[in-house]
Amino acid sequence: MLNKILTLLFSILLLTTPINIKSENKNFDWVEETLQKMTLREKIAQMIITSSKGVQMNEDSKEFKRIKSLIIKEKIGGIIFFKGNSKELASLTNQLQGYSEVPLLMSADYENGTGMRLVDGSLFPNNMAIGATRRSDLVYKMGLLIAKECKVLGIHQNYAPVVDVNNNPDNPIINVRSYGEKPELVSEMAVSFIKGLQDGNIIATAKHFPGHGDTDIDSHNDLPVLNFDIKRLEQIELLPFKNTINAGVKSVMVGHISLPEIDKEFNLPASLSPVLINSLLINGYGFKGLVVTDALDMAGITKNYSTKQVALLTVKAGVDLILMPQNEKETIDEIENAVLNGIISEDRIDSSVRKILSVKKWLNLDENKFINENEVSIYINSSEEQELSQAIADASITLVKNDSKAIPIIRKDNIFTLININNTLDRRASDLFIELMKNDSNFKLESVYDYPQENQDINSIIENIPISNFCIVPIFSKVVHKSGTVSLPKHQIEFIKKLQVRGTRVLVISFGNPYILRDFTDIDSYICAYSDVPTSVVAVYKALTGQIDFNGKLPITINDEFKYGYGLKIHN
Repeated sequence: MLNKILTLLFSILLLTTPINIKSENKNFDWVEETLQKMTLREKIAQMIITSSKGVQMNEDSKEFKRIKSLIIKEKIGGIIFFKGNSKELASLTNQLQGYSEVPLLMSADYENGTGMRLVDGSLFPNNMAIGATRRSDLVYKMGLLIAKECKVLGIHQNYAPVVDVNNNPDNPIINVRSYGEKPELVSEMAVSFIKGLQDGNIIATAKHFPGHGDTDIDSHNDLPVLNFDIKRLEQIELLPFKNTINAGVKSVMVGHISLPEIDKEFNLPASLSPVLINSLLINGYGFKGLVVTDALDMAGITKNYSTKQVALLTVKAGVDLILMPQNEKETIDEIENAVLNGIISEDRIDSSVRKILSVKKWLNLDENKFINENEVSIYINSSEEQELSQAIADASITLVKNDSKAIPIIRKDNIFTLININNTLDRRASDLFIELMKNDSNFKLESVYDYPQENQDINSIIENIPISNFCIVPIFSKVVHKSGTVSLPKHQIEFIKKLQVRGTRVLVISFGNPYILRDFTDIDSYICAYSDVPTSVVAVYKALTGQIDFNGKLPITINDEFKYGYGLKIHN
């Protein structure tokens, strides 16, 4: 009897309750309802990503007022953060979210860990070191752990991984940021990293479409040109993008690179090209995710185009996120005028905004856009991350030459001189290596010299080194944007050559660019670490002293003798 009464009551409830068709799709509800509430100008503003440092700012400062105004008055869609520290960044993302009606999309460049931008963040070896491991399982874990950090910081989109194929040894800006020179290796590692990030509910971004690996110009300085036809591009540069798109990457960053064989318009970078974005990336490859430009304050753009031109060209090309335009308000004004005058359709704007709101929904920002700042200390640069970073580093160190079999250097009758060449402003890595070497009693480190500079008398340094000594030369040389080179200065190359001509056995360790061996191929021994993060420094020390074997394989070709896949071991 009770069951009959309950059934009757349930039937009456169904008949008297209005059916809300939209409620069957909550995702549709929030995206469409939010879109319908927006004015044209507000929709355009969703496409704008401005920049900020990840530090707490004085609320009366010019910079804070600028960002606050862009959020409250212009209602921009998101922010990319640069240098800072974790606690201040987490506090700042919460504060700025509080000013916004529609949740902000927060982003950052964390290619090899949050420590790339934050002073207290995690640091993993560079991508080329990861390529040397051939360990996609480790890369997946790395992506997943970085995602955990992003979540507690209030960061939703990581502008990584770099999927450029570095097949140009003279590339001044990609180099060790690439997984290697083979599109298959780059694809495998990038897909694993992407899956890790996105399984952790963070948007991954494959960059720099259609490929920045075979250039000898830094797009921070000028516009690189790739004079390749589509057949060549499909075989090398574009293959990792196709594979990451097929794997479900949610965002692609388009670089400031000219491809005159594909788009005939003179000096038009891919980031502004409807041929490369609309025709190739979106329609050709079926990419349905977010298309974001590389930073629009780079000389590859600013040398040839005004802010107003960039505003129109990005939208016409098919871009969804306009990253760091020179003037945000002017950019919104120009796009709004273009829509009102029939140059750009409002449907075109709606298409991008739907995608932007959809990823904000995927991130659950419609339900909670704030983070728990108390979790920062738990997840940022955790012991799990440090252990994984060391495991990656240990698997990456590559022994390229060991002619006199002096490695491992554990014989007490071997006497060593260490000459430190540091071309960076940061001495932490080189100081760590020197400290590790000095404190080891298994060999004799007789003397340590700092790097020779142009005004130093290198002959006098060389004369003080006994010929019988084995000379260890750790080289710390990073990819630095706007520098225009990753090569060693001529006086340092000359210094190493003079050492070897003199008869000294020279062991060079590259903590960065692996291609530098081309400048002094006759040296006795050569090690590639591809990275100067602390775990890479420790891994080199461990391999050098026989605590671990050399496990890495070259992910690039140095010359005809030392090709892709080459790598010696001590313990066969």
